[in-house]
Amino acid sequence: MEMRFHLRRLSSTVWLVGLLVILMAVAACRRGSPILDPTSRTAQADGTISGTVRGPEGTLPVNDRIVHAVNVDTGALMRGSTNKAGGFTFKVPPGRYRIEVTLLPGESVVTRPDVLDISPGDLEVNADFVLGPNKLSRPRPLRMDDGLGAPSA
Repeated sequence: MEMRFHLRRLSSTVWLVGLLVILMAVAACRRGSPILDPTSRTAQADGTISGTVRGPEGTLPVNDRIVHAVNVDTGALMRGSTNKAGGFTFKVPPGRYRIEVTLLPGESVVTRPDVLDISPGDLEVNADFVLGPNKLSRPRPLRMDDGLGAPSA
């Protein structure tokens, strides 16, 4: 008697599992709209701009410096900062970009990247800056010349 009870229970379990498998198969084969819309426009792939900011003579990395990527055509501005190695990276939509770095008092830019033309999927890795001391021009001392030449003793 106990054996019959176990067989009946096993039979019920097999039927229940079979029914669930059939229901899942029917649900998977339903008709409807696709999950991905093939008519939608594909997303544009971004490009990447990366570079470094280095100190005088390009030897020392400049850490924690504010860097901007400016889209030349739209004026859109992205802000980032340099890491411990002086590096920075921007993910940008396709376009033309000018890269700017914030200078501290007494600094000037010795080397800067040109305007970068970024296409979808581009990787521009040469947006490098070299900073140097500000070159102050000293005014020439004012000399009076009355046209008589050097004074004689």
